[in-house]
Amino acid sequence: MRNTILSVYQPSHLASLVPTMQSYIESATQKLDDCSKEEEEVTFSNISLRLATDVIGQAAFGVNFGLSKPQSITDSINKQIGGQDINIDEVSDFINQHIYSTTQLKLDFSGSLSIILGLLVPILQAPFWQILKRIPGTMDRKIERNNQKLTSRLDQIVEKRMKDSGGRGSKNFLSLILNARESETVSKNFFTPDYISALTYEHLLAGSATTSFTLSSVVYLVAAHPEVEKKLLAEIDGFGPPAQMPTAHDLQHKFPYMDQVIKEAMRFYMVSPLVARETSRQVEIGGYLLPKGTWVWLALGVLAKDPKNFPEPHKFKPERFDPSCKEEKQRHPYAFIPFGLGPRSCIGQKFSLQEIKLSLIHLYRKYVFRHTPNMEIPLELEFGIVLKFKYGIKLRVIKRT
Repeated sequence: MRNTILSVYQPSHLASLVPTMQSYIESATQKLDDCSKEEEEVTFSNISLRLATDVIGQAAFGVNFGLSKPQSITDSINKQIGGQDINIDEVSDFINQHIYSTTQLKLDFSGSLSIILGLLVPILQAPFWQILKRIPGTMDRKIERNNQKLTSRLDQIVEKRMKDSGGRGSKNFLSLILNARESETVSKNFFTPDYISALTYEHLLAGSATTSFTLSSVVYLVAAHPEVEKKLLAEIDGFGPPAQMPTAHDLQHKFPYMDQVIKEAMRFYMVSPLVARETSRQVEIGGYLLPKGTWVWLALGVLAKDPKNFPEPHKFKPERFDPSCKEEKQRHPYAFIPFGLGPRSCIGQKFSLQEIKLSLIHLYRKYVFRHTPNMEIPLELEFGIVLKFKYGIKLRVIKRT
């Protein structure tokens, strides 16, 4: 399964996605010129979520959800999933449900109680979920009803794509899974329509909420640190004329300071603060003997603020990730693992970083950003499966001259 999915993230395919990503970025940010003239407040985290959802929607489904290019919703979806009419309001409804679901992945008591119980005592999550989702007014019930709507939308897309064997030539996630299902290498009993829908939505969620949060974090932090902004602008301006679009190779090798800024933003606000693993056999860790089937939680956000590896951890210092920096050389290799590590690490790492870098280059070639009076300091966050801004990132857009 993992090998099937990995082909979406091979360097050659990622390189081919650069123009597609760039077109969505340009469309998603085209209204910023007007905002800069009127000195309007922009909730940048909303822009970044819609952008990231469009990009991963194209990669995961082969469908343009139309958040960045509203005029192309009907044409794109009709072309991609069978030529049948789909109401634009239904597409908007699907996206609204998706965005709602990303905001409800909380680990406090305003979120799903069954999820919280599952974190503490995993065996209790399923039975409590079955009870709580039937009780009106509970977050579990709201999430269940929203998930049912999302599942219905996904099932429609999957069903139509399964019937449209001629539309699977494109190399997106859903097409790859369906092609694998038709091959003799996997079992159709395993790749059921329900399983494919769940897998595809997981891909959509992982590729939108996390990328959006990281992009917004970078812009928020750079706006408050003029010395970092100055160095970042110099690197971007030094790359070439504003119309020159960087290649995938350029993004990997010609923006070293941007790499440091992104890493420090991910360290400062770790989008996935917790990672869980289940022991496949009895193992000893740190003197503790863990039986098979034990859930082990790794607090990546805590690791990233450990002063032993990150002196002055509450200061935003991108230079700490300079390869020639003494701090970087002495740091434990597993002190900073925002994408996890090992065979279960995030397969979309390069995809996400490519999208974030392209976005930053496009944005900072044209604009700089400043916090507005409505932007709370310090930033308030909601902790969940993925980290979320409680009130969004509110910025003022300033057009560069």
